[in-house]
Amino acid sequence: MPAPRRRFLGLALAASADVACAETPPATRGDAPEPTAALRPEGERGAVPADARIADYILDARLDADAHRIEGTARITWRNRTPRTVRRLPFHLYMNAFRAEDTAWMREARGTHRGQKQKDGGWGYIDISRITLLGTPPIAELGALEAKPGAAKTLEWAEDDDPSTMMVELEEPVGPGESVVVEIDFVTQLPEVFARTGFADDFHMVAQWYPKIGVLDPSEGWQAHTFTFNSEFYADFGDYEVTLDVPEATVVGASGILVSEEPQADGRKRLRYSAEMIHDFAWAADPDFVEVRAEWRGIRLRQLMPPEYAGDADAHEEALVAALESMDRRFGPYPWSTITIIHPPADAGGAGGMEYPTLFTTTPILSRSLWWRLIDLDERFSGRFTTIHEFGHQYFQGLLASDEFREPWLDEGMNTMSNSLALLDWNGDDNWALRLGSQRLSDVDMTALSLRARGDLDPIRRPADRFLAVTKTYGTTVYRKTAATMLTLRNLAGAAEFDEAMRSYADTWRFRHPSGDDLLDHLSRALGPRLRLAATSGAEVEWDVADYLRQAMETTDDVDYALLEVGNRRRAGDAGWHRDEHGVLVGGEEPPPKVEPVATLSDDLIEAVVVVRREGAMRMPIDLAVEFEDGGAQRLWWDGEDRYHVFTWPGRRLRRAELDPDHRNLLEVSRLNNLRYADEAPDGDGLSEPAGDALEIVSLAILGGMGL
Repeated sequence: MPAPRRRFLGLALAASADVACAETPPATRGDAPEPTAALRPEGERGAVPADARIADYILDARLDADAHRIEGTARITWRNRTPRTVRRLPFHLYMNAFRAEDTAWMREARGTHRGQKQKDGGWGYIDISRITLLGTPPIAELGALEAKPGAAKTLEWAEDDDPSTMMVELEEPVGPGESVVVEIDFVTQLPEVFARTGFADDFHMVAQWYPKIGVLDPSEGWQAHTFTFNSEFYADFGDYEVTLDVPEATVVGASGILVSEEPQADGRKRLRYSAEMIHDFAWAADPDFVEVRAEWRGIRLRQLMPPEYAGDADAHEEALVAALESMDRRFGPYPWSTITIIHPPADAGGAGGMEYPTLFTTTPILSRSLWWRLIDLDERFSGRFTTIHEFGHQYFQGLLASDEFREPWLDEGMNTMSNSLALLDWNGDDNWALRLGSQRLSDVDMTALSLRARGDLDPIRRPADRFLAVTKTYGTTVYRKTAATMLTLRNLAGAAEFDEAMRSYADTWRFRHPSGDDLLDHLSRALGPRLRLAATSGAEVEWDVADYLRQAMETTDDVDYALLEVGNRRRAGDAGWHRDEHGVLVGGEEPPPKVEPVATLSDDLIEAVVVVRREGAMRMPIDLAVEFEDGGAQRLWWDGEDRYHVFTWPGRRLRRAELDPDHRNLLEVSRLNNLRYADEAPDGDGLSEPAGDALEIVSLAILGGMGL
């Protein structure tokens, strides 16, 4: 999901509705047909590992649109592909997070989420009425259970201390290589939407709505975490067959492909969906949806939106295609045959900006609203960016299904990085995110700037529940600091080398559960372990990539380098007494005058000097650019290991010096000490340093405001 936005952005979402279509749009636009298979042909999407299919679901559900309630049955086939023997099955009951004020999720949320507030009495829950064991055959196949021997047995279950999880007791253990099939009857009451899922009038966003089995880690056991405010979802891959019974007038968007639609005698219809190799199933329903269809390389693109947002369909489609183009090339082919965008109505803003397999929700385009036009402000960071970001989760969460509870950065942070690359691929040199007149700010600028706000409170590598809502560090740290760390690595290690390393990582871990160590070890091996950074001066420094990643990901150490001294001074001469080759003191010349201005000395009597200080705790190389009075220039690297380093150039007069002149280090949030003009006096004149700072402030304002 997108990083938490500031309050004015949340308010502007509602304001965007003031730009409506001049005429009522047609109910359906475009003629891209429904695919006949949930996965693209193997030659287009690549192979799917056979052992990655672990949890299959047959879901049958009926929506009571007036009561906002779902009655359902889930038949779940789970395969034990680990060396462990299990006697209990843990399940997520995510909807119970909204059941009462004292759940783990609600205690942290205090009734709000991303600027949206819970309505009075708008509780939601999932209630389990029966769990039945249908069999434990060595191989239990989806939909072929009736022929298996053995009578069905009722199983015992109990909710955990927090009702977002429950444990089911098995009568017999499930050993390595064996399977178990259980059937669960449940009722889900949707909350009035303010966080991801629920209803608003006739709109229903049905997500995390059925019981989901946990993930069995071969080394660490079951992973079925309590649902907390910042945590999201973690599940195994499998195939889904889903039947939805809904009112006849309802327009539905769902994961997977629509296999059949059957009208019922009671003014309802039954829709059957099929999805392969996904780890969740979500759907949305609204009788007022307008449908827009398109296609990209055989993938069906579908948008469902309220009529007042239909005018934005083309802009979202362009953003979606840009994301597909970029990520298909960078991280491998998108494997599924469909992608559906849900546009929640204005009164369901809490459902906007969330990802599910082959389906996601987006947000309106702010600059379409009247008051954005009045101030001549344009932007690409609202609806279009949300569409790019949420599609990116089809890779960083959909395909690379990391544990979002234990290491949320692997999903949200790496996805945010991929979004910056997608925008770069799409817009090229015109890659701005916010524009006011001629002033422009890129998404990378905004990422770097955001680290000024609480980016040093929490390390990146920590579980989701360790990021507290009250500190507001989750978005800054997990999303943007991760992105800044990876983009900085790309800038310094080389774009081609980094991109190749990320592609090989994505190819290796498709349809798997990579850990943070898997990614960081892969990058360290592919790019290092020690990089040589060359400069125009001919000098090189070595960079330990693994150490950089450890510092950036596991500590709160900040990056800050400063120009302590920049100037020209008299060279040390050879006047005075020295011993000759016979050991006899010779010479005795008078020392030169100490008060003679450096500017009056000939070049052979002076030297340029720069002192660079590491003011932050984090150690990493820093790039130094110097310009001389004779028009010459030089680029150098300092390894940044010590607290300071002195550079000298005998016989040269320095004009200016700048650290990280190409702004490749996005982790350095304080940059006003990175540019200085030369002091003529070696001890400074008390004016040059503040004047240099003032000059940089002016430069920053001219270039678009603190974006450097």
